[in-house]
Amino acid sequence: MITKIIDSNPITFNYEFSELGIDERTLDFLCNEAFKKDLFFNSISVDEITIENYVYLLLKNNFYSEFNFKEYKGVNSLKKILERYFEIKLKSNPSTRSSISVLDKFILTLASPKYDCFMELDHIFPLKEYSIPVHLRKRYNLNHPANLCYLSKSNNQKKSNKLPSVYLEYLETQNETKLHTEFLSQTFWNELISENFNGEINSKAAFDSYLAIRGQRLIESLVARVSGVISE
Repeated sequence: MITKIIDSNPITFNYEFSELGIDERTLDFLCNEAFKKDLFFNSISVDEITIENYVYLLLKNNFYSEFNFKEYKGVNSLKKILERYFEIKLKSNPSTRSSISVLDKFILTLASPKYDCFMELDHIFPLKEYSIPVHLRKRYNLNHPANLCYLSKSNNQKKSNKLPSVYLEYLETQNETKLHTEFLSQTFWNELISENFNGEINSKAAFDSYLAIRGQRLIESLVARVSGVISE
């Protein structure tokens, strides 16, 4: 739980976020003044700030100014905020897709079934193996959070630029059970297949559909985790 703030200084606040495995350096970067003040004024009217409320305020204040969200009310709006964020990321201008933001990484650390500071960020579909002309690849939102996952260093190195279906087959032939299990879990691969995703990308529409499906899995995982449904 986040303890009630008793200091009148809106910049001072206490939190216990270590149980979620979040890098505090990332939190420090994201805690802008609007968030700190909002957290302070919310703490005046309640006995304690819950983790859900903390994450809600963190996301709302960071997203609001950049993406012009309408101001959602209540902790249950976390899912709507994330859905809106993923939607905007999907429709973003190709010229702004070259980097992965700190907020993207923050969301992924919360949504990932497993995360620690030694894990590395991987593009599930690197697209480099596809026969897509280079001038068309920029249309594919490669850095969308739904196309990213955290893998152990050994898993990420072995995967390299392999397509997921190719990599899974490789792990099976090499009897790499631990890495195979980790990849399935971190990508939500079985859940994707169960929703009529065939594991292949043959068009921009298919890629966007894949992003939408996996994005929902990430949102559900994040909301469940910070709501206490999934324990560490």
